[in-house]
Amino acid sequence: MLRRFTCACAVAALAVACGGGASAPAPTAPAAAKLTCANKDAKIAVPVTPPNVVHLPPYMALDLGIFKEEGLNVTIERFEGGVGAFRAMASGSVDLAGTSSEPFITAVSQGADVKAVYTYAPNVDVSFVVGPGIRSMADLKGKRIGIQEPNGFADVMSRLVLKKAGVSPSDVRFVTTTTAGRVTELLAGNVDTGVLHIDQTKTIQQRAPSIRVLANMWDVVSSYQYSVFVVSGDKMKSDPSTVECMVRSLMRADRAMYDTAQRQRILDIAVKYTKEDPKVVAETYDELVKARAWPQNEGIPKANVDGTAKSLKDSGQLEATPSFAKLVDLSVARKVVAQLGPVKGFPY
Repeated sequence: MLRRFTCACAVAALAVACGGGASAPAPTAPAAAKLTCANKDAKIAVPVTPPNVVHLPPYMALDLGIFKEEGLNVTIERFEGGVGAFRAMASGSVDLAGTSSEPFITAVSQGADVKAVYTYAPNVDVSFVVGPGIRSMADLKGKRIGIQEPNGFADVMSRLVLKKAGVSPSDVRFVTTTTAGRVTELLAGNVDTGVLHIDQTKTIQQRAPSIRVLANMWDVVSSYQYSVFVVSGDKMKSDPSTVECMVRSLMRADRAMYDTAQRQRILDIAVKYTKEDPKVVAETYDELVKARAWPQNEGIPKANVDGTAKSLKDSGQLEATPSFAKLVDLSVARKVVAQLGPVKGFPY
């Protein structure tokens, strides 16, 4: 839900003018002070190497010069999945981590002092893709399920499909692959399934038409938060300016993704980092823009977070579900929205 945040006006003081009482104009209270950064170093962990098109906002902020404009010298640390990125943030080796929501919610349920402050993509955009030997969900029994890491995004998505199919996880074999291996291992027949983003699905079907989408995950799950940017509670308290500068940079990059005047520049950056076919990148980018994949305002709908926690609890991965307030702190994102102005009509 789009929220608008405005500063309260000060109560007008009554001034007594000559000849009678008159109300003086009400002075407007200043907007919340904008914290700034000057030549500050910051490390941001990203969860996919190489990134898919949906993961591009931090790279856009880097190549479009947004981080520099915000006074940040950003190093992007790349990981093979959200679990690794999250652990790097939790250990203090990076300042902010992009991760799928599952390892973050699990960690908070176990007492971790971390908060989601923004996101690079609120909604699930992936499909559950299968090799030629699978025609229906019942065929998943006994198959090799390709994942990046235990308890990571692909693992959770795969288990949700298995649950929908009525197939026990004990009746399949989970096989760990690299990020890039999600495509190559499926093409080679070393795994039977993969959880793939739009561009990966397009790429793999170009090379092997017999590989097909068994289920689009947006049909399997609803009200599900795909990703979050997470910082430690200590970072929020000890270095609020860097947190605000990072969130403001990322929100500006997200908004830039919708700038039609920069379309070709965005596509060139996307091809540079994803290393994918330019035609696939362009088609995927257009689909994601149409789907409003990237946030422009706060980015983390409560219904999505609550739905994700419920899914994890229902699948046995959580003993108790943390509250939204325990998981998310939108104070910085709301402040940045007030600074930049809200994008009207945009839901997140």
